[in-house]
Amino acid sequence: MGKKINSGVSIILPTFRRPEGLKIALESLMGQTANGLAIEIIVADNDPQGSAKGYVENFENTSTHPIHYLHVPQPGVSNARNAALKAAKGRYLAFLDDDQEAGEKWLETLLAVASKYKAGLCFVPTLARIPGSSPYDPYYVKFFSRFGPKLEEGIVDDFFGCGNSLLDTQLCSLPSPPFSLEMNETGGEDDLLFSELQSQGINIAWSNRARAYEDIRPHRATPAYIKVRSFANGQGPSQSCADENNRVGIIKWMLVGSLQYLAYKPLAIITKLLKRPSYIHYLAKSADGLGKVLWFGGFTPKLYGAAVVENKAF
Repeated sequence: MGKKINSGVSIILPTFRRPEGLKIALESLMGQTANGLAIEIIVADNDPQGSAKGYVENFENTSTHPIHYLHVPQPGVSNARNAALKAAKGRYLAFLDDDQEAGEKWLETLLAVASKYKAGLCFVPTLARIPGSSPYDPYYVKFFSRFGPKLEEGIVDDFFGCGNSLLDTQLCSLPSPPFSLEMNETGGEDDLLFSELQSQGINIAWSNRARAYEDIRPHRATPAYIKVRSFANGQGPSQSCADENNRVGIIKWMLVGSLQYLAYKPLAIITKLLKRPSYIHYLAKSADGLGKVLWFGGFTPKLYGAAVVENKAF
């Protein structure tokens, strides 16, 4: 971490070849205030060609907050976020992705609950915006959104994804590097970091008084993507047990996954043949179950980083 800016806020915005999304994200940050704290925005461009540089430098001319452009040519969201964190000067780190839009009083709300509950991590809802129209849209909205607990605000036991979150560096001890480089292509680097911070005994706070919006790209609002993402999500419990050398836990989750797959796979086949909207639900559940079984070796999907550059990922 760099020198602090009077307990200010560094907004971390990684981007990768999404000019329209970056435009929406940056514009949504112009009206944000930080309860009197200084704000800086760090755009970490993860495109090896540095395609966002011209736009960011031009945007900075009329920006209401200082913007720092970083070119992080080595693909991987961990690489981008780690570079931004190294350059950040603020006590508070606010994360927004380049497919997200910060809603009204987004930053104020995160800072308010951080202060009120002395929380190291804070979250607000993320509402997915789905492109086009399909019979699976209600499922896509639920799958990609982060509705959170039925709680206006307060301390919670769970953490959520990195995009649309706030971290207080004075209450957390960040590992080095903060985001695992091993997960540059597979994802899950935020869950690993937040799990580590949770083990430190920090408070995690939630508020329903502000929100962010996430624009789901067309290729993600598809059964093929849901299948791959659900498979990757299913690998999580088994992999966590493996990381802890918990053989009993591995066996348990593999058995659970086997039963889940056997129960839901036939339903996925039937509902697909009948063209029922419930197909997407059974597809996801069966893929999740299979992930619990096939958690090892080279089965982990590569959805980010170099795999995207090489067009091998969704």
